[in-house]
Amino acid sequence: MTTTPKLRIGPRPYSELDRLAVVFADPLRLKIVSELFLREMGPSRFHATYGGGTLQRVDSHFKRLVEYDCLRFVRVAPPNGPGAPEKLYRAPRMAIFDEETWARLPIPMREEFSWQAFEQFSERVNEAMKAHTFDSRPDRHLSWIPLVLDERGRAAVFRAVTQLFYDLLEEQADARTRLHYAPGASVHATVGLAAFDSPTRQRNLSGLLVTEPPRQGENPFDEKEFTGRFARVFSSELNLKIMTELNLRPMSASEFATEYGGDPREIAKRLRTLRDLGWLEVVNAKTGGRRRGATEVFYRAVRPAVYDTRRWSKVPREVREQDSWRTFEQMAEQVREAFQCRTFDSRPDRHLTWAPLLLDQRAWEQAIAAIDQCFHDVLEEQNRAKARLVRSKEEPLIATVAFAGFESPPPQRGETD
Repeated sequence: MTTTPKLRIGPRPYSELDRLAVVFADPLRLKIVSELFLREMGPSRFHATYGGGTLQRVDSHFKRLVEYDCLRFVRVAPPNGPGAPEKLYRAPRMAIFDEETWARLPIPMREEFSWQAFEQFSERVNEAMKAHTFDSRPDRHLSWIPLVLDERGRAAVFRAVTQLFYDLLEEQADARTRLHYAPGASVHATVGLAAFDSPTRQRNLSGLLVTEPPRQGENPFDEKEFTGRFARVFSSELNLKIMTELNLRPMSASEFATEYGGDPREIAKRLRTLRDLGWLEVVNAKTGGRRRGATEVFYRAVRPAVYDTRRWSKVPREVREQDSWRTFEQMAEQVREAFQCRTFDSRPDRHLTWAPLLLDQRAWEQAIAAIDQCFHDVLEEQNRAKARLVRSKEEPLIATVAFAGFESPPPQRGETD
């Protein structure tokens, strides 16, 4: 009797959505892919460096990621001491959803994936701050700002942030080539970018638009006094909140207290202090009605409480380290607010990415310059959007953008660049 030979069926062709679902199924897998995008590692080296439970658990995650082509075998390395040689792997790509794939996901799945990604980025920030590398370079960048936009402006801002991310990946590719042919000092960096819709709450009722044109050529900051002005804002979370909200629309002390809580007298005192420091300006004063003879003063931020790389580099390092975490906490609070109100992933073109990068000095400088330029570009787009909104009477939108570029701790034992 002849036996019909069985057909050998190769591995099924996994789709990009299949691969991403495997990566995001466990935070440890996302960590593995993120780290192995930078360097070759095997299960035992990863376990020795980052933990992750038992070695057996880490090894099983490696095997699953290899199966779905999220990791690729590179070479066999001699053991670091007793034991057998180890297979080393590298991630061929970052765990990033393209817009078409992302739009196919239900909103609850988008929200889960987004929160995992933000938590991973938060860990990266925390590691750098503990290792004192976050502010080790004076040209690092960390900024976030809520923007008042129309639909056209929103689309332009979100496209700009997305394009910036791909430009930064190209910088890394160029740096890798240069480091391969001319080995030199490398910079282990992390970049994080976000552009998402924030809740409007009652803000639209309070006048989000500045109808007069922006003043040209005016610099409200004295460079010699910049550190003092800076410190007075960042010394208090309440001051930062005031600056954030008054960048969006004029408010009085009583309005701020009604919406966000607090003693109106204390808030009024802080508003006057920030005005005296040049951060706020008086735009209106009202009497009569419920005010019973008192005058209600309305303030607006002269410019956002955010700083480009040039200004930040003038701040002493000890001040930078003290206030960077507070800035990140404020940014994280803006993210949490959007998640709680379910606006963060309400539209599929939102942007949230972070990536570890291995750069040379040239690529680092060009990456930071690109982030700085995009930051200024989105502020200019907001000015154009506000001007259009005054004419069109379209309902304003609020979107938040965030930019980060900083040095991360170098590889630890057992890691290979």
